[in-house]
Amino acid sequence: MFQTTLLTAEKSIELGDMLFIIASFLLLMVILWRVAYKPLMKVLDQRADKISGDLDGAETARKDAEDLSQQRQAELTKTRQESSQVIQQAKASAQKQGQDLLDAANERATAIGKQAESDAGKLKADALAQAKDDVADLSVAIAAKLMKKELSADDQRSLINAYIAELDQK
Repeated sequence: MFQTTLLTAEKSIELGDMLFIIASFLLLMVILWRVAYKPLMKVLDQRADKISGDLDGAETARKDAEDLSQQRQAELTKTRQESSQVIQQAKASAQKQGQDLLDAANERATAIGKQAESDAGKLKADALAQAKDDVADLSVAIAAKLMKKELSADDQRSLINAYIAELDQK
């Protein structure tokens, strides 16, 4: 039954209607070409250009990132070398300061030693001078006593011991 209706419909289309349908279809295709296809192609071309540009930009960014990474690595290496040099300089400076302090301490100790020797020498000279004075005084005193009276050897010994004891007390 369906085939019978279709056949009757085909027979009912006339040539003018068929040309009108074909012309309408072609007109629709031209309108679609102008209205839809061209803008769509334009958008697709723009999108392709944008993607291509983005890919080029990404490649450029990747190269820039690699260059930056290499630059950072070089700076890091340089900074490590500089910090190593600073540490070595600080160690050398600390050693020099330590040596300077040690030299100054040695010089001061030497000066103190020399001053102590000088003071000891002076004290020794003073003590010797004092002892000479004391011996001279003692000799004079002994001589004066001897002049006054004649003494025995025991008396002289006891007199000398008494003067020495008196000298020790001074």
